[in-house]
Amino acid sequence: MTDPRHARYYAFVWPLFWPWLWLNLRRLDAWQRETGRTVLLRIDRFGNLSIDAMADAPDPHRYRYTAPAIPAWDRPSRWSDLPAMLATGLIPLARCCAAPVTQGKAATVSGFAPVVPDTS
Repeated sequence: MTDPRHARYYAFVWPLFWPWLWLNLRRLDAWQRETGRTVLLRIDRFGNLSIDAMADAPDPHRYRYTAPAIPAWDRPSRWSDLPAMLATGLIPLARCCAAPVTQGKAATVSGFAPVVPDTS
């Protein structure tokens, strides 16, 4: 008969009035599901509910996600804080400098070893 979410309400109300509290909470839950609004409520020892504050009604048209026309990885300068002239010069530079480092080998006494040691 009781929902664990409402256990604190039942602990406050006198047990004689639990059916009345149960009925009021069911009506409140049905109304909240229908409207999508949340409320700040006050409960007395007799199981009566009184609403102190109510949230605004949710607007279904308030937020709509539209995917960007150009993905961020195609034109990083568009999604960056850098000026476009700096970003266009740095991207090819980063691509050409990153390749030798990741594919490079370090000379050792026994031969060649990868730059990053194998820790597996």
